Amino acid sequence: MKQTRRDFIKTNAIAATAAAAGITIPGVQAVAADDDSGVRWDKAPCRFCGTGCSVLVGTKEGRVVATQGDPDAPVNRGLNCIKGYFLSKIMYGQDRLTQPLLRKKNGKYDKEGDFEPVSWDEAFDVMADKWKAAIKQSMEENAGKPADQITSRVGMFGSGQWTVFEGYAASKLYKAGFRSNNIDPNARHCMASAVGAFIRAFGSDEPMGCYDDLEHADAFVLWGSNMAEMHPVLWSRLTDTRLTKPGCEVHVLSTFEHRSFELADHGVIFQPQTDLAILNYIANYIVQHDAVNWDFVNAHVNFTKTPTDIGYGL
Repeated sequence: MKQTRRDFIKTNAIAATAAAAGITIPGVQAVAADDDSGVRWDKAPCRFCGTGCSVLVGTKEGRVVATQGDPDAPVNRGLNCIKGYFLSKIMYGQDRLTQPLLRKKNGKYDKEGDFEPVSWDEAFDVMADKWKAAIKQSMEENAGKPADQITSRVGMFGSGQWTVFEGYAASKLYKAGFRSNNIDPNARHCMASAVGAFIRAFGSDEPMGCYDDLEHADAFVLWGSNMAEMHPVLWSRLTDTRLTKPGCEVHVLSTFEHRSFELADHGVIFQPQTDLAILNYIANYIVQHDAVNWDFVNAHVNFTKTPTDIGYGL
């Protein structure tokens, strides 16, 4: 295949960038290849942090050979963080399972046994038998009970990285198929508490804002957030605004110094829980200077003034 000087320079630039990100050489070659390389590119969501990035997945001969950011995606705009770049690489990690494992003793299933590789048929047979027994026991226990007292012995602990379609299918399978409401994602360990706090603070289960704010804001305050390492794609958009918009500032408050401080105009490091004093000061300043939207407060807030300057108990 004839290669021009321009193609050579472009391919080497891609290879250098990809090597720094940890992409393997076959992946680099696939990204840099022409349309006649046999690589098929399809859109897919990145499953890691939930930012909403879209990636292009390159497949060839039944294997994922490369991934790259989707230039048409409104969230990441063709960018990927290190996790997104490694999507194709982790597919074939040596520590990934390639076949079902079943706990066995003396060749038979035993929950106290050791994991042994088994066929898909055997794994599904054992799983189906256990589910049938659990559902039968649930039906016997629920006989004669009112609807609000019915329980189920089956459940699913799902993933916060499900797509909307996968979550919908799982919900239908359990609620309509197995007659069980016992379905929850791993978000129960983190996002559930955040949702409760959002509702109390904002009256909605999500914070008030959108990604477009990243291009229009004049100041950013990262309070307990390490966006540079936890949400790198959004951090890249914030960084672009900070470096190109005159007067834009970034302020970072955290219990330790991290990469987000590299862009900060002002950084504050505090001991855990002591930032409550800062929050109380801000709230007091707003009240004392009458910088309150009283129309909103009177219409939407249940507010009772309590004694002030009462000190803090031990």
